[in-house]
Amino acid sequence: MRAVRIDITHIPFSRYGAYLAVTRDEGKNGEGDAKELVIQCARRRFQESPLFSLTFGKDAPEDFTCSAVPELLTVESGNGIARIWIRDDDTVMIDSRGLDLRLNQIHWGYGTATGEGTFRLISGTCSLFTSIAVPCGHAIPDGPVDNMGRDHKTNLSVTCENGRILMAVTVRPRGPKEIPLPIRPDEEIAAVRGEWEAFLALMPPECGTDPETAEFARLTWYNLWSCFVRADGCYPNDTMLMAKKYMTSTWSWDHCFNALAMADLADKAAAKRVALNQFSAPFWLQTEQGVLPDMWNPDVETRWGTTKPPIHGWCFGKLMDRFDFTAEELETVYGWLEKWTGWWTEHSDTDGDGIPDYPQGCDSGWDNSTLFDIGFFLESPDLPAFLILQMRTLARISKALGNVERERHWLDEAAALTDRFLEHSWNGDGFVAKLSGTHEYDERPTSLLSLMPLVLGDLLPEEIFGKLADRLEHDFLTENGPATEMPASEKYDPDGYWRGPIWAPTTYLIVDGLRRGGREDLAKTVAERYCTMSARKAKGNYENFDALTGLGRRAPGYTWAASVYMLLHWETGC
Repeated sequence: MRAVRIDITHIPFSRYGAYLAVTRDEGKNGEGDAKELVIQCARRRFQESPLFSLTFGKDAPEDFTCSAVPELLTVESGNGIARIWIRDDDTVMIDSRGLDLRLNQIHWGYGTATGEGTFRLISGTCSLFTSIAVPCGHAIPDGPVDNMGRDHKTNLSVTCENGRILMAVTVRPRGPKEIPLPIRPDEEIAAVRGEWEAFLALMPPECGTDPETAEFARLTWYNLWSCFVRADGCYPNDTMLMAKKYMTSTWSWDHCFNALAMADLADKAAAKRVALNQFSAPFWLQTEQGVLPDMWNPDVETRWGTTKPPIHGWCFGKLMDRFDFTAEELETVYGWLEKWTGWWTEHSDTDGDGIPDYPQGCDSGWDNSTLFDIGFFLESPDLPAFLILQMRTLARISKALGNVERERHWLDEAAALTDRFLEHSWNGDGFVAKLSGTHEYDERPTSLLSLMPLVLGDLLPEEIFGKLADRLEHDFLTENGPATEMPASEKYDPDGYWRGPIWAPTTYLIVDGLRRGGREDLAKTVAERYCTMSARKAKGNYENFDALTGLGRRAPGYTWAASVYMLLHWETGC
């Protein structure tokens, strides 16, 4: 089996548990030729996650090539070679032979020497402490100082001593951390390799015999492994982030797809534990009224005011298909889902018509979907569909617990909501989204969001399901998968976030609904196109993808895209 080769312009270089990663931008030529590496810190998000730039060369940054396998990133130029690895959750290590280097703070910060070959930097912008040890090499702190403009950046220039640099960079949020010495590169790299190989052994058998597909599946498995961070603060368990560049947090629907992917670990006891940990992630923060946070990170914020769609009943139902849960586990999840359902039915039905609404696009997960162009507090058709599935999962849990009364209650609630939903939102040709109160709506929506009731599968009347499937196939399905906006729409934007690009979660939800509705043929077509796009066109797992070209867009190394790829790969053999 070939070693997994990582292009760090597509997937950040990191390891399980670490809050640090190393990336490289594509550069002016778009070929991964930028003259710097970037150390990312997953304790910060968006523009704050890039913490340091790392350049190589004596007087000016040199051109270099880099290659990576899960345990090691190697930098080479005409003057030497440097090995980079992640020692632990907080530390990046560098072993350079012949290459001088420079570590530059990206944000405002300051620092000082704390001893011979040891330094401390404090990022004022990011509120992080960085400890640096250089047991081999000569390091000098320097940098621009503009106190009036608060542009004070203490950087570090490091030159080789006897042709070598050994360096450790440790980043912590609540105080500096002592760096253990000595540095033993070969032993430490071998330890990381062992951890990766243990996780690789948990990967279910690869589907098909195509070498390129098999290689991409292993790369995607690395993507998932490397995006875990260690339990800390509001992460009570080791948690898979969405990415370790830019989108370095967890959102209250992304985690569901990661839970499903982890449910397929070859060790079923481990699979159940890890999947349940990922599924439960937002529920430890659930309020008494039942709402979940939009996103959270142990060192940045827990964001309220928006939330995400209630796909959790759908997700847990799929976990119940895989595992036997204890009565205690089922009672716990029942309580979470009951409160979560109540949030939507009791606190998010602003006109009291029995059809809940999203205050704005971010609550649906489709932040800027054209469906929301008509206004706020929208009775979007996906919301009742998800709640119907969630109510049926509550009934299923009740049955497993032997509570016939609760089971009947939730089946009745699901049936009643289905009737209200069809009467309220189906116009004879498709589902429409109505403004709460006025019930104004666009008669011919061009957003894929209007087709998401497909997730109901055979719970929809056959005629309605057929019309939705036909419209998906004829109006939204490109050679790469389902566009989130009709490509023929005047509002279509190839890089418009939810106004055109293909997204992993919606693709998987649609595939699952098509299967349950009896359109296995169309489900397989959608799945195969998504997998081909990821492996052969984007060559990575991105936040979203250009619906027409298949190229990756926005955050690279995005885990819900990786999880969906693996799920479709296993389930469809693509």
